[in-house]
Amino acid sequence: MASFRSELDTDSHIVLVMVTEDDGSEHDYQFDFDPVSGRYEFSERDLLERDFGEEFCDEMEADIEGLIKKALQKE
Repeated sequence: MASFRSELDTDSHIVLVMVTEDDGSEHDYQFDFDPVSGRYEFSERDLLERDFGEEFCDEMEADIEGLIKKALQKE
């Protein structure tokens, strides 16, 4: 099963998501988030959902939203 990890660059307001497939290949995605509202747009979600399933993407999105929420509370 594929896995992911997410990181924030809070200074630049960027989310970095790394997806690792079963065969070990990695794909990196990055996108901006609004430092005031926390809004973001991750246009690759549809592609990832097709490849890895809705549950995978829901977990990834929850992780991303948690990271952004923590970053907003610190500012």
